[in-house]
Amino acid sequence: KKSTNMEKAGFQRALEDVRSSNNVTEVVTDAHLQIGALMKRQYPQIKHSHDIWHAAKNLGKKIVKAGQEKSCRELLNWSQDIVNHFWHCSKMANTHEEFLDLWVGVLHHVQNEHEWALSYVGLSPGSCSHGELEENRDKEWIEKGSPAHLALTKIVLDKRFLNNIHYYLNFRSTSNLEIFNNHILMYASKRISYSPPVYRARNILAALDYNLSVDLPTDTRKDGTTRYHRTYSKKTGRWTVVQRKTQKTYSHISDIMRKILQSRLESVGGMHQAAELAEGDPRRISRTIAPKSPPPTTKLVVKKKSRFQ
Repeated sequence: KKSTNMEKAGFQRALEDVRSSNNVTEVVTDAHLQIGALMKRQYPQIKHSHDIWHAAKNLGKKIVKAGQEKSCRELLNWSQDIVNHFWHCSKMANTHEEFLDLWVGVLHHVQNEHEWALSYVGLSPGSCSHGELEENRDKEWIEKGSPAHLALTKIVLDKRFLNNIHYYLNFRSTSNLEIFNNHILMYASKRISYSPPVYRARNILAALDYNLSVDLPTDTRKDGTTRYHRTYSKKTGRWTVVQRKTQKTYSHISDIMRKILQSRLESVGGMHQAAELAEGDPRRISRTIAPKSPPPTTKLVVKKKSRFQ
């Protein structure tokens, strides 16, 4: 009966619902500690992966936080490159050892050292996997042994981070689920309270809308080139471009309205009927979840005294 347990309970209920009709071989989540412990304890046969975007976001936060120190300002210029390197390592590596070889190489790269005597996990020489670098650079190299380099070494070789590498090797993302969750807010705003049936109906409408528009083709010009639109990120302070999609048609709405009207015309009992709550309807639960049963209202009225009387 604690709110902190809701995410774990909801996840387990959803997983069991999916497993009842499907063979689940892998589950992708964010780095939720309770869910991670649940997967290890009750579902060891299912591969558990972490969303790569959340991991990259947390890594970027650590680098930016370290770069706030006056002696480590150089890290701010390298934060995006280091995060991109993490994406590259997760995509290219198939084993824990391959990831380490690629990942730890960033400590050499930032100090303009692109070949070194020994790799991190073997006896062979190590090297960067990039090609020729541009001569005109917009950021300085980090000096070896400097406070910035030591802070980056602490982040790159963090024991807890390295122990979680196996979660990233499958290079999974939950971006489509994140987009759908944002899509639900168009139909069921968090600022408004809905009854369970209404909220469920709005979720179904959101799912129909999302499924019909998730794979829209890219919008093109008459000459066949792709259309783009610019977006600005306040967080990173950079402009970027996103591919434009063709306009949504909402053709499913007319079908829904037609079926609603047909169902109403064929209805015999009418709309004014006493509603029966389903066995699992949340409205059957008491408004106040308390660890003990409440006393009679008459006793509470007798005990209550106003300080203004």
